[in-house]
Amino acid sequence: MMEEIFEAAKKAAPEEMCGLIVQQGDTKKFIFCENLAEDKLNTFKIAPELLVKYQLISKILYVVHSHYMEDCKPSQHDKDHAKALGIPYMIVSYPDKEIEIYDPR
Repeated sequence: MMEEIFEAAKKAAPEEMCGLIVQQGDTKKFIFCENLAEDKLNTFKIAPELLVKYQLISKILYVVHSHYMEDCKPSQHDKDHAKALGIPYMIVSYPDKEIEIYDPR
């Protein structure tokens, strides 16, 4: 799954890529989401209806997004939004291919 996530980050670069890792039954999968943010170079926005859809049909394990040409440490913005959602954030750096998970719980 991580190769799929890094490939999505590569395709989105230099913009931030975003998506979800969900669990449906015994299966975990990555759901690529269109970045709807106005400033895609510095932030991301997932359609609220997609979040609701996947909350209803699965368990959202992580909100995923990429940082291009910088580390994958969560910004204060990332921490605030993860806390508001109550869902951990998985941040990946590209092209470095590092991973950081921020769990607000």
